[in-house]
Parts: sequence; structure tokens; C-alpha cells
Amino acid sequence: MDVSSLSGLALSASLTTQRNLAADTNRLASGLRVNSAADDPSGLAISQSLATRVQGLDQGVHEIQNAGNALSVAEGAMSSISSILQRMRALVVQARSDLLSSGDRADLQSELDQLRLEIDRIAENTSFNGRALLDGSASSAIPLSSRAIMINPALSAGGTLIDTTIDPNVPYIPANAPQFVNLLSVDSYDPVSDNLNITVTIGSQESSFGPDQTVSGLQVPNGTNYPTVLLPPAPGQPTFLQYSQNGVGPQVLGFNIGTLTPGDVGLQALIISLPAQFKAGGSALQVNTGDAEGAVLSVDIPGLSSTNLGVNEVILGSDLQNEGAEYRIDYAITTLGGVRAQVGAQSVSLQEAANTGNVASVNTQAAESAIRDLNVGAAVTTFTRDQIQNQFQTKLVADSEHLSKIMATLVSDSIVTTSR
Repeated sequence: MDVSSLSGLALSASLTTQRNLAADTNRLASGLRVNSAADDPSGLAISQSLATRVQGLDQGVHEIQNAGNALSVAEGAMSSISSILQRMRALVVQARSDLLSSGDRADLQSELDQLRLEIDRIAENTSFNGRALLDGSASSAIPLSSRAIMINPALSAGGTLIDTTIDPNVPYIPANAPQFVNLLSVDSYDPVSDNLNITVTIGSQESSFGPDQTVSGLQVPNGTNYPTVLLPPAPGQPTFLQYSQNGVGPQVLGFNIGTLTPGDVGLQALIISLPAQFKAGGSALQVNTGDAEGAVLSVDIPGLSSTNLGVNEVILGSDLQNEGAEYRIDYAITTLGGVRAQVGAQSVSLQEAANTGNVASVNTQAAESAIRDLNVGAAVTTFTRDQIQNQFQTKLVADSEHLSKIMATLVSDSIVTTSR
């Protein structure tokens, strides 16, 4: 029997088993199947790529949640502005009562002015982590130029009282024109002359405009679209021209009328001008989702100053001024409602993006885990097997050495006996 050879084989196997035990212990201690590139080179590379994507997705979800929080701050400020606008409208409705004294109206005007200043204060100071939200710097929208609200009824023979078919560029409001409210009314029909009588009144919504200006007694022949004393409308040449400061100031409005018939008596049209919008420098906020290179979400929050809402000048006075003020506030309420709906839709979108990011992160992490993490049950089984195998091999080496000593003793005794 080659006892030495048997002992060497057992010792070699024992060393291999001990290396396996060391690897098993390391894996069980870390919980990872792949602890170094030597364990699984390609698996390590793939798992590292997946782990990077998981980190990006998790951070992206965090940034999306921050963006949602910013929108919540903006929405809270918008709610305050909405309450202010509702109060302003109530004051304008109150001002249209003939039961108020001049002092009462002055008090109403004072409160309106303060409420307007509060809207601007909220728009300028609302911020998130130092980033302004409502001054327009968080929006990529192009500011609107001079705007107009039109209350424009349909005529009995078709078309509308303020006509826009002859020239699409009218009603024409020059840039930097004072803010105004213009009333056109069809007063009566004279069957003898076959003419309709109209009145045009333009009033201010700006202190520099001057008093209301009224032109009455204009006669429009039945079935035509211009008074007898004025020229017919043509592209680039509106029939009606309006000026500020009782006719001696700059032109503020040009418009045409539709073809009038006796069935249009009693109709009224309003044109209410609004100032050009402005915004602070900046663009929509970009939020990285972490999903891939360049994957971003855009958060756009329009500027909500009193000028952008169209209530930078709300002047109480004549009935026409009060009516114009009411329409301006209604416009502001509608505009603000649209912005709040936009912000709400973006909040919903951000929440869905966060949910998508979370799902992608969990699934990607599962894929990474399948490659790199340890199957503990299988590892414990392997570890137990290697322990038993190592114990057996250690015992075999020890027995081999013991047997070798016995054999050496027997050989020595045999030599001594033979020599005798």
C-alpha cells in the first residue's frame, strides 16, 4: 500500500476544499455571489451597469418629488391669488351700485389697489429653495403682446357686431396704448331714412387716459357696415379710430363693424384692452428623471403678476369703467384657473413619472440582484458539504500519517529481527 501517495492526494483535496470554504465564508458574510471580478468577470460588469442605472433612477425619483413639491408651493400661492381676485370682483360688483357715496367708492378703489399690490408681492416672492416660481422665470412661454377681451354678439343677418373678416389684424391696438374699454351700441332704427343709429363710447382703465369719450348720432344705412360720415372698411384701414385724452392723445384702437339690419337694434359690443405681458428671464424648469442620458421632464409655471393677469389697472368710476373692470377681473380669474389646471396636470404627470421610476428601479435592482446576490440556501448547502468534506479529508490525512508511522515501525522491527 502506497500510504504516502494516499496522504498526498488527501492533503491536496483538503487544500482545495479549504479554498472553497474560504470562498463560501466570504460569500455568506457579504451576501454576494460576485465579490470581485475573479468571481464572475462578465457578471460583475453587467451588474455594475445595472447598479448605476438603479442609482440614477432612485435619484431621479427624488428630483421628481422635489419638482412636485415646488408645484405644490406654486399651487398654494395661486390659491391665495384666486381668493384675492374673488374679493376684487366682489368689490367691483359692489361699486356698480348707485347707493354708494363718493367716499364709499374711494374706499373700494383703495382696497382694490392694495389687493393688486398683494398679487404682485405673491408673484415676486413665491419661491422654492431660492428659485422664483411665479415671476415668469420658470416658464418658456412667450409673453403675449397687447391683448383684448371682446364681448361681440352675433348679428341677425350673420357675422358679428365687431367685424374681423375684412381685416384679420383688427381690432387693432397699437403697442403701448393706454388701457381702455370701448362700448359700441346699436340704439335705434329710423324707417324713414332707413338708417340705424349707433353710439361709440371709449373709457379709461388707466389714469392717464382721460375722461370717457362718447360719439353718438352716427347713422349706418340699413344693410351696410359703415356710417355715412366715414369711409368703408378696407384691409389696413379700419373705419373706426379711437384716441385717448378726449381725442387729442395717441390712437388706441381701430375696428370695423359688421353689416347692420333693424334686427340688430339693442345689441352692444365691448372691446377691453389689456397690457402686454412680461416675464423675468429664464425658461421652464428641467428635472432629470435618471432613466437615461438626457432624459428630463419639463415643469412650466407661467408668470402671474397683476399685469400678466390683466388687473394691473382696475379703475372704478363710470358705469363703463366699472363694467370694464369686472370683465378684466373675470379674465384674470379664467386665466388663473387655466394656469392652475396646467400646474395640476403637471403634478399628476410628475407623480406618474415617479411611479414609473420606482417600478423601473425595483425591476432593474432585481435584475442586478439575480446576477450578483448570493442564493443563501444553496450557499449554505455548499458550505455544509465543504465542511463535512474538509473534516473527512483532514481525518484521512491524519489516519494516513498514523498508518505511515505504524508501517515504518513494522519495517524497522522486521529489519532488526532479520539481522539477528
